[in-house]
Amino acid sequence: MRWSRCTWRDLRFTAPLMVPEMGDRLSVRPPQLSDARTLAEAEIECFADPWASQFFVSEILADGRFNRLLVDPAGRTVAYLFCAWQFLNLHVLKVATLPPFRRGGLAARLMTLAENHTAEMGGDGLILEVRPSNTSALAFYAELRYDRSGITPKYYQDGEDAIIMTKRVANSEFGSRLQKS
Repeated sequence: MRWSRCTWRDLRFTAPLMVPEMGDRLSVRPPQLSDARTLAEAEIECFADPWASQFFVSEILADGRFNRLLVDPAGRTVAYLFCAWQFLNLHVLKVATLPPFRRGGLAARLMTLAENHTAEMGGDGLILEVRPSNTSALAFYAELRYDRSGITPKYYQDGEDAIIMTKRVANSEFGSRLQKS
């Protein structure tokens, strides 16, 4: 199967995505309040320091967010993305794939949606934080061409620092000017 480049508007929030390793049809859609409990349960499977359901509720209700779920044909969430605008950058707050569905390109598809949304909205780029101890996430973001741009000391609750990673989007006005220079 070949992936074609598309924008978030092309997906219309319910368009099927094919995941070659799974063979199932997945849909992408924004989360709803009724998803908060399921997302909190998924967090426990995905992270050592999970968000509580009230964090998901506040993000779902907040303005200026770009949040998406990948759901299987039965309506079960298999991957999710939560982002907030910070000036001209889309801040990736959370991206996760449930363990049985990892290594199938789902997180990369969600990150592509975020990048396309950023460009479409005229944003400069994306920013995120990652633990230095999360070597698989660091490799994943490096593969997606994110650059290490700084460190925030003691960012996480357990005192671990955060590596700040950024990516400029090429088809934003700012990114286009950078490419011409």
